[in-house]
Amino acid sequence: MTSSPFSARVIDLSRARLVPLDPACCLSLAQAIVAIPPWSVMPYPADAMARLLAASADGVYRYLVEGGGKPAGAVSIRYPWLKGPYLELLALLPPWQSQGIGAEILAWFEQEGLRADARNLWVCASSFNERALRFYQRHGFRQAASLPGLVADGYDEILLRKFPL
Repeated sequence: MTSSPFSARVIDLSRARLVPLDPACCLSLAQAIVAIPPWSVMPYPADAMARLLAASADGVYRYLVEGGGKPAGAVSIRYPWLKGPYLELLALLPPWQSQGIGAEILAWFEQEGLRADARNLWVCASSFNERALRFYQRHGFRQAASLPGLVADGYDEILLRKFPL
């Protein structure tokens, strides 16, 4: 049996590194994440985010994003999912935003998807999160569906797909 291209291991990027997420840091990381948009807009509870980050499940790979040895955010990938990987969470804390880290993570995500012969790459963003939608669109993702109430009542999520790879 071959391992997933997203299997837990340390990933060194030029501006950050991805480290398999230790459940011990999930609550403090979750509190920092839900304090920023889009999670603060809904508002998304810290305990729910902590449970998401700490949960283990087949086909889910979670990473702590480290910048300069400090927590910079989190990444969660579900694979396989609809003939490819799904980046279910990309959260960068404010000091680490707009530095190219998100673009590096997306490039790694796509590279690993290609390595796995994925047909699609998937991401999702809240419809009000125009910054995230523009970011994903700049990287070749296009809207595939609108999902009302997926994360919270009264909010739509936009499912985006990159195809063909």
